[in-house]
Amino acid sequence: MSNSFQYADEAKRRQLLHLAKAHGTPLYVYDEAVIRRQYRRLRSAFDSEVNLALHYAAKALSNPHILALMRELGAGLDAVSIEEVKLGLHAGFEPEKILFTPNNVGMDELNEAVALGVQINIDNIPMLELFAQSHPDYPIGIRINPHVQAGGNARISVGHVDSKFGISIHQLPHLLKLIAALDIRIEGLHMHAGSDILDTEAFLRASEIIFNTAEHFKDLRYLDFGSGFKVPYHPADMETEIEELGCLLSTRFRTFCEKREKEMQLIFEP
Repeated sequence: MSNSFQYADEAKRRQLLHLAKAHGTPLYVYDEAVIRRQYRRLRSAFDSEVNLALHYAAKALSNPHILALMRELGAGLDAVSIEEVKLGLHAGFEPEKILFTPNNVGMDELNEAVALGVQINIDNIPMLELFAQSHPDYPIGIRINPHVQAGGNARISVGHVDSKFGISIHQLPHLLKLIAALDIRIEGLHMHAGSDILDTEAFLRASEIIFNTAEHFKDLRYLDFGSGFKVPYHPADMETEIEELGCLLSTRFRTFCEKREKEMQLIFEP
């Protein structure tokens, strides 16, 4: 057994050995108590007055039992493929609690998502135009690329200028003209700067770009800041200061909502 994954708790170590003997190896075992604890920690990091929604990222682990547990805890679901959408529905998620944010998919998947009634974020202008022509009355969110590099390394940083993910913030004037011309119903803005993020300042800079962009949209219902928080895999590993980030972002979000005189939803996708 790898030292990296040994429990300090001898009772749990014995339990793992028993499961391995009973079911054989390789064997994946998930600690429900840890999942519940981490979910509660993330929720408690944000101001209780903020309308917070945590959408579990199905791409991290799409085990149906884990999905059902996240639903039980009150989470929504972040899906990047129509297959993940269907897994979420099978696990009991209500369609309105599934947020579908695909990259480089065809209209067939988006048409299916509309038929299933889930929320949709679109991340490029050509697809936004096609979608609006096919579904003029369906409200959607748009994924913005803030051009802020964040994340553990270049491969998992997806908010930079060369990223394929999201509509460039530099295309905002063109985006606004298209939305006005086609009368597209935009109900949310989304970003995802990267993974393994330790730099809180970089994340907050990207968030500020989303807040500023939101000033151009009067009918927004939610702002989705993605996730990418660094978690420790080993005892000596560093992690995102989630309590600090939650406090700072809660304050900024409350100020934003007060200025608009409208309650909105703050979404994260851990």
